[in-house]
Amino acid sequence: MFGMNEIVGLKYFRDAPPNTLTVTSRFYTLQGEGPFRGFPAYFVRLAKCNLACSFCDTYFDSGTVMSYDQILEDCDRGIAEFYEKRNMPVPEWAQGQNRRIVLVITGGEPTLQANLTAFLEQASDVFYHTQIESNGTCPIPLPDETTFVVSPKCLETKIDGVDTAVRYLKPKQAMLDRADCLKFVMCAPEQNQFTPYSEIPQWAHDWTRGMGKPVFVSPMNIYLKEPKRAKELRAWKQGEEITIEERSMVDEVISFWEPGLLDMEKNRRNHEYTADYAMRHGLILNLQIHLLASLP
Repeated sequence: MFGMNEIVGLKYFRDAPPNTLTVTSRFYTLQGEGPFRGFPAYFVRLAKCNLACSFCDTYFDSGTVMSYDQILEDCDRGIAEFYEKRNMPVPEWAQGQNRRIVLVITGGEPTLQANLTAFLEQASDVFYHTQIESNGTCPIPLPDETTFVVSPKCLETKIDGVDTAVRYLKPKQAMLDRADCLKFVMCAPEQNQFTPYSEIPQWAHDWTRGMGKPVFVSPMNIYLKEPKRAKELRAWKQGEEITIEERSMVDEVISFWEPGLLDMEKNRRNHEYTADYAMRHGLILNLQIHLLASLP
């Protein structure tokens, strides 16, 4: 797991100022997974989580309190800067409410922040598509127009000093009823630390048959170390607070092709196993295309 991502609950944000969210990072990229995979997307990563998955490849331990207006202004600015760096105006398709860009809210666990509902309602006036990804354990009302991706995770405990997945945490029924799709991380069964991730729980198979909605599966990436740029940034800061700009420009850029970053043999096995599982069970295979393209 990257960072020092402490486990927190709903009480952590109980006294959050109205009309604000605590944001770890924000960036313009391609959506790598799920129903909008391959689409241009603006990500807003919210701080903190109620789980601490040992394979997690994101930093979300700190954040900056931002108003709804500040977040949306940052969206416009971030998209414009992308095209300015390429010496071109913002394309017409990337402007206005009907822009063909997905606003993705992720974490951490974004549903820990109760202010999220009102923000999504405001954001729907700016983005034609909004999406949230959640582990589904913290019920929260969501606007009808928001695409809700539930990505269940496993409870972990230490076994012989190693963080080990023991069983899936089934999402709350209200969240399953609202979900537009489910998304699972998978690994090969011989990786004992993550054995439960080698199968999709029966309730998920029942859900897709009963609801007629899709289930996506993604191979788990096994890392050998922290990404070089993120590690160097923390060494240079020497304990000082890392800014939202640094978190957005450094922490979010992870490349599948960085030498020595990933355990390529285990990753190869995970990719092969997940693809075979998807074909055997009629699921949809995801690949993290943003990592393959060295994008945030």
